[in-house]
Amino acid sequence: MRRAPSEAAATTVAPAAAATHHLSSEVVGYLPYWEMNAGTFADLDLTKLSSIVLFSIGWNASGHLITNANGYAAITRSDTIAFVAAAKAAGVRVLVSFTSFGATKNAAFFADANAAARTTFVAEAAAFVHSQGLDGADVDVELISGTYFGAYAAMAGALRTSLRATNPGAQVTVATNANVSGAKMAAQAIAAGADRAFLMGYAYRSAGSAPGSIDPLARSGGSLSLTSSLDLYSQYGVPLERVLLGLPLYGRTWPTVATGTIFAEDYVPVEEASRLVRTVSGVYWQSFYDSQANLEAKMRVVLQRHLAGAGLWALGYSTGQPEYWTAIGNVFGPPRVTGLAVVPSPTNTRSVSLRLAWSDGAASATDMRIANGTSTFSAWQPIAAATPWTLPTGPTIVRRTVRVQLRDGAGATSLIASTNVLVDQVRPTLTKLTVAWSATARAWIIRYAGKDFGSGVGSYKIVLRRNGILRVLANARVSTSYALRIPHSAHFVIIVRARDRAANLSTARYSYH
Repeated sequence: MRRAPSEAAATTVAPAAAATHHLSSEVVGYLPYWEMNAGTFADLDLTKLSSIVLFSIGWNASGHLITNANGYAAITRSDTIAFVAAAKAAGVRVLVSFTSFGATKNAAFFADANAAARTTFVAEAAAFVHSQGLDGADVDVELISGTYFGAYAAMAGALRTSLRATNPGAQVTVATNANVSGAKMAAQAIAAGADRAFLMGYAYRSAGSAPGSIDPLARSGGSLSLTSSLDLYSQYGVPLERVLLGLPLYGRTWPTVATGTIFAEDYVPVEEASRLVRTVSGVYWQSFYDSQANLEAKMRVVLQRHLAGAGLWALGYSTGQPEYWTAIGNVFGPPRVTGLAVVPSPTNTRSVSLRLAWSDGAASATDMRIANGTSTFSAWQPIAAATPWTLPTGPTIVRRTVRVQLRDGAGATSLIASTNVLVDQVRPTLTKLTVAWSATARAWIIRYAGKDFGSGVGSYKIVLRRNGILRVLANARVSTSYALRIPHSAHFVIIVRARDRAANLSTARYSYH
């Protein structure tokens, strides 16, 4: 069963996720209605989520959605709708979870005689997803007899068919437990068309059990664990490449009797868990939870077993702990563009060089692709620090945008980075040139000025012609005056040109003396 909002947590362990549009594996985070608030919305790192599942909306015995409960109210609230729009704009899929808990309720609903109620549910659930602009649905049925697995799976498949009639990319996931029954449910639901099975890899220990990790990676004596649950799923025919390994973002605490040495904080290597021991009024309390390192180790199972991705219950349980978002990046993170520039900039030519700097994520960056403005990206090509690039044709003064995306060996793609460059192919104008003798300075004082409507005047070129010989006095003079120290009686010509920041030179102006 899922942890209720009133259940005390041993420690808050972070939410995290991975994005199919950015990361090397999916990470799906469940967002329960009691965590739908401004603080949670602001804390979620959307670059590290592939999907968010809004939890949840129930249905009644007749298959009608329950619209007067907290879940429906929170999901349809204006601030949640705005958050969903922001998540979708960031490339994150958003689904809604439909739930039915209880053996008696589920036995009645999935009985052969109640097929009409299931048809009603599919129609209303699909209509809700469509009306909210969501990307799919999650079906979470808990406490159900194996007698009804066929009807359950058929309903999940029918829901996917209905959703795809209006959205060909819609997804249906099923949340299934970590035991044999969960493996059988997942196998049948996927065979019927469900896209993913979310293996609820937590609650391996309860309040009444001996202390220990609620999501052990392994356990001595062959007891059920994350590893053995995946083995069960494989044994019962669940394609592991369609499985999301659900991990908890909460812990559990037990009161215990002190025996032997008590550590303030330690690590349980077999179970890949952290333990915190403290005493309150003479009672020892043991809290088991996942640290950042524990979470990373368990998420790496996704890569080792070639799963579809990781899942998290629940977003909002670790608000304000950024180290867990870091954990996601360490395991599934894409490369990142750290520097991007067009050289030269500004430019008076369309043939430029793209200078790139990057940092690797979980795997080394191998490829890059480039695009001008909003146009289609080029083909993927080997990553390079400097790449020749051609800007598009257009006006003689125009600002161009170049976009770059990176990809690593695991297929994770970076966020798209962009930079702007001013293309200026218009010459500046020299508007002033005077040359006068200064008795005080005992030099010819040359004064000049220019204007430019594109990149702006950046410097001046000053040339002296004397006795038939040309001599460059200044090639990139920033100041608008120059002292020429030659005799007052000399005969000479001063030639000045303005240069803009795109390296265009103005027509020369002459001053004869």
